[in-house]
Amino acid sequence: MVAGVGCGGASPAPSSTEPVAAKGTPMVSVADGCERKHPGVGAVRYGDKREGSAVALAKSGDAILAYVADEDSRAIHTVNVGDKTQVAKTPVAGAPAQVLVLQDGRVAVTLRDKNEIQILEPKGGPTGELVTLCKRALPTEPIAMATTPDDGTLLITSGWGRALTALDAKTLSASFAVDLPREPRAVLVDDDGQRAFVSHAVGSKLSVIDLKKTSHEVRDLDLSVRRASPFSSTGAEKPRGGGQGYALAKSVTVSPSDGEKPPLTGKSPDPIPAKKTPASIAPQGRIFVPMVTVEPGDPNVRSQAYYGDARDGVPKEAPIVSVIDAAAERSMTRAVMSLGTPLTEECLLPRSAAARGSTGTLFVTCLGVDTLVELDTRGADPARLERRRWSLPAGPTGVAVDDANGRVVVWSQFDAKLSIVDVSSPKKGDVISVAVEYDPAPEVAAIARGRQIFHTTDDLRVSNDGVACASCHPEGRDDAFTWSTPEGPRQTIMLAGRSVETAPYGWQGKHGDLKAYLGNTFSRLGGSGVQGAELEALIAYLERMPAPSKATADVQMVAEGKTLFHDAQLGCATCHVGGGGVDKTTHDVGSKSFADLDVKFDTPSLQFIRGTAPYFHDGRYKTFEEMLSATDNEMGHTLHLTSGQRKSLAAYLETL
Repeated sequence: MVAGVGCGGASPAPSSTEPVAAKGTPMVSVADGCERKHPGVGAVRYGDKREGSAVALAKSGDAILAYVADEDSRAIHTVNVGDKTQVAKTPVAGAPAQVLVLQDGRVAVTLRDKNEIQILEPKGGPTGELVTLCKRALPTEPIAMATTPDDGTLLITSGWGRALTALDAKTLSASFAVDLPREPRAVLVDDDGQRAFVSHAVGSKLSVIDLKKTSHEVRDLDLSVRRASPFSSTGAEKPRGGGQGYALAKSVTVSPSDGEKPPLTGKSPDPIPAKKTPASIAPQGRIFVPMVTVEPGDPNVRSQAYYGDARDGVPKEAPIVSVIDAAAERSMTRAVMSLGTPLTEECLLPRSAAARGSTGTLFVTCLGVDTLVELDTRGADPARLERRRWSLPAGPTGVAVDDANGRVVVWSQFDAKLSIVDVSSPKKGDVISVAVEYDPAPEVAAIARGRQIFHTTDDLRVSNDGVACASCHPEGRDDAFTWSTPEGPRQTIMLAGRSVETAPYGWQGKHGDLKAYLGNTFSRLGGSGVQGAELEALIAYLERMPAPSKATADVQMVAEGKTLFHDAQLGCATCHVGGGGVDKTTHDVGSKSFADLDVKFDTPSLQFIRGTAPYFHDGRYKTFEEMLSATDNEMGHTLHLTSGQRKSLAAYLETL
């Protein structure tokens, strides 16, 4: 869907009659005056980086500055990279996800918890201080940003809102918004400004959005791969899906081809004849998507072990960097290779990436092992061509490359440190870390240790194969997979906003509290178990981890849907008490699948259900509408509802 949106300055509170962006979120400017008040003053963008990150570089005279988005402190830190000192701290109106320096020196900041973008400008002088110019409402949970090559359009992804929004970079007047698949994250624009590419935290796909056509068509590229092992995969093998697609990077090569075909299993691909055009006018880009491939097992077969199978030497979760031929809109990475051994500090939680043009390498930050890796981009899977790695402070979530000075700048959110990594020579350079003025909100400080445990890979207390809690629950949400287990298929459940007052836990409701449930989970994963104060810290994080904000919707439809939900004839509220609550028991609603051992399942919370498709314990329903129209179970009584009533019921459910 494409939705046109209005322009202009300050606006009243949104109403249901205003133009809306993707998924019903009104696009309303909440302040005007977004253009620079003092043009030509202060720092300007450094280099040609047009994609946002948790850290962005600017230049003020001879000084290179790093702007850092500190979600915990709700501030933008300014650090002099050369002097390795913090020179300013600018509070912002919410939790900043990314920063992006615009062409004229303004700084764009996405505030994911406020559903806004905020624009600031430098005051001038050596301090790097920033002052606010304006802000604007966006679809739920704005995260990543990029600009077009002419710097005229600013693109923003909204994770929970499942949208890409295009704004005029000078005025923030809105151009268009398009719906996207679940959990969009990083965005970049090709060098001719024709298309935007968007990664996804779940779903093993890369979305391509046409920026020039008025339809703004969205195409999804499948990034699934097969195994590459000594036992060789067959054509009948089901491809491995994936997730953890938080980052994108690109490099540009010059080639006269139309784009390359991906390598095929078993034989070399046929070449594509080159067009007879000068190489200088036929640049062909490569886009790099760091992610993790997943083998969840066959949901129709009870597995011997819990949560998928590691087959033929490839672990059930294995990192990969998909290489995309942008011109052909195809993935050149068709198979996943692996060291074949777990607990080898693989990059199972990639979070940011940036390419270095002078060396043809890719830098990726790895949450979980707190590492920066440098990869050679000349192979079909750069993840298998690691050149160097550096240990970093905990929680590396943002990276920027200063190619001219041979250094990489990394922001580590958990330890609140900015690291300057020397990459000027082929030898492994030093890492110097700068502690910023860290002032986290009390609710953040209370869960800091639990957050770190949740995101630690290669922790034998949690699992015996390297996976972390965040491997299946990215940001406390779900991975969209249905896993094979000895009891039958089990879909991953979202945790954020659902862990309090929803006992018993697990699809079969066997665990009365989180401590018991976590102990059982560690056992199923082959871990020795987290104990004592560490376990209490993890529980505190589960109970308080930030959940996405609720989306707005059509008021009339929601009201009608709420009435239907609480109608005794439909019976929805009988089990789902109060809408998002639970009745704390199990039921046989006729949902037993072929591989299930039991027939009764726990009533799940419906909180935040709009973003957790597919549905049911075995993930059999892809959408609300499919579930509400189903005839293969006894859950509720919705078959007699009209199409309009089902839409209203779905609208209400999406507000929970």
